[in-house]
Amino acid sequence: MDASVDRAINAGTSHADLLTCLEARLGARHAGARLAKETRLEAAKTRGGLRAKLAPSHVLDTVVPWALRLSGMLARGGVNACRIEIRRNPIALRGLPDAFDGFTILHLTDLHADISVGAMQALSAVIAGLDYDICVMTGDFRGRTFGPHRRATELIGDVLRDIDKPVYGVLGNHDPATMLLDLEAMGVRMLMNEAEPLARDQDRLWIVGIDDPHFFKTNDLRAAMAKVPDGETAVLLSHSADGYQDAERAGVGAFLCGHTHGGQICLPCGIPIVTSGRTPRRLASGPWRHGNMTGYTSRGVGTSAVAARFNCLPEVTLHTLCG
Repeated sequence: MDASVDRAINAGTSHADLLTCLEARLGARHAGARLAKETRLEAAKTRGGLRAKLAPSHVLDTVVPWALRLSGMLARGGVNACRIEIRRNPIALRGLPDAFDGFTILHLTDLHADISVGAMQALSAVIAGLDYDICVMTGDFRGRTFGPHRRATELIGDVLRDIDKPVYGVLGNHDPATMLLDLEAMGVRMLMNEAEPLARDQDRLWIVGIDDPHFFKTNDLRAAMAKVPDGETAVLLSHSADGYQDAERAGVGAFLCGHTHGGQICLPCGIPIVTSGRTPRRLASGPWRHGNMTGYTSRGVGTSAVAARFNCLPEVTLHTLCG
């Protein structure tokens, strides 16, 4: 991926190209809604002033690091944030084609690359030598929800240079639509309410992806599943677990997501103090089940608000499918 990564980092994206791409992928309504929300968010965040300083994100960015530094715990939490674990998760799927028994998916999420540089530097060594068939990335590639993302793109490019298998991804609530074109230029097949079939012998497995359901709310599961024939196995990529009930009703076999960081700062035994999702706490980290659907929420690689973790190490996950 070396040449494509370099081209993406050095390329510019015009608004017209972006709008055309989004309308083709998301439809005019969702494309317009996403870009309008991005514009409002950018304006609100860069305007500054007292209102911005009182926002919850600003409080987390300043008060939490200050409290950890005062207690002498910030350095320890920073070391934890770079201790990436390899988690292995078997996923039993009814009706899985025989050709995909043992198929392994490397799952990366919540890189927050430009504000998690230590974790990014550790990531390449962690994934080196792992055996997997494809890699999936479930959003939040950059740190902030506004501003430039060139540094994040560069760091993600460094990771992608070490991945020689097909890569599929979806955007998260931190990711602007411009990152869609950057990531695809680097060889990542981004799924914007779309599905892609994988073929082995005469069998197929579907990788389905929806746009961010948490903040942008431009997800369209019906459109994403429209190409998947009844009875064929679908693995859904989503930034967050929002909409998991609809996914189970739609016949999704496995639901892979992130967003919560597993809580990032947890009590002993990994009990999260706060989770950033609106879904039940049982969906905040690790494997879960809803009806006939198997789910997994990764703790992610990077950090947000403060570059520290407690009782909740970062992770990369190897999901192995079995019948």
